[in-house]
Amino acid sequence: MGLTECWMCLVVLFVGPTLETLVSEFSSNTTVLLGNDATLLCTIQYQTEGSIVLWKKIDLGSNILTLNNKTTHKEKYEVVDQYNLIIKRVRFQDEGMYECDTGEQRLTVALQIAVPMSNMSVHWDVPVPFQRNAFVNLTCISINSRPPATLRWFRGAHEVTHASVNNDKTTRENGYGDSSSTLIGQVSSEDVPYVCIADLPDNPSVRSEFLFPPLIVSQSKENMKL
Repeated sequence: MGLTECWMCLVVLFVGPTLETLVSEFSSNTTVLLGNDATLLCTIQYQTEGSIVLWKKIDLGSNILTLNNKTTHKEKYEVVDQYNLIIKRVRFQDEGMYECDTGEQRLTVALQIAVPMSNMSVHWDVPVPFQRNAFVNLTCISINSRPPATLRWFRGAHEVTHASVNNDKTTRENGYGDSSSTLIGQVSSEDVPYVCIADLPDNPSVRSEFLFPPLIVSQSKENMKL
């Protein structure tokens, strides 16, 4: 009899209607970057003696990963702080539905794997040198992230995303996609930079692109000051 079958026997033997285990904190659906560790919360506030807490992956059948703080896959899983599950160095096959089973409760959480964009850039629609007080259409583009990134705009430390237009996302069948956003900026003598920031779920500020508009006034205006 294998270890998984033994665990199932223990569940039948010890988990009954008189046992009570109270979950005080549980994860909402979670997104983690490919290759990072994922932590799924199932924090137990109270556990009666002899009761069992299981973590399972339930996409196909019910694959038991841990029993209390024990696992047969130590290189992949770890249980900490009664009984939060750490999934090490996540891969695409780790994506899916997980269940924390206390006997009285079966709580499920979805794990999604995110991948940073392969390229990100900011473009503008007028040639340099920019003129003082000129208005410029700034377009930020994020290419091939999973899922498509959410783009935010800042001018210096102040967020100006509310002023952006043409905020588009396209998603392909494999979950990867592209994003774009346009902001009308204005060149000023303060040289305050515009910044485009790309966010992925649960992973804000994955990447950013700065635009420092060069303040170069036309030669004729400079001559008029002399």
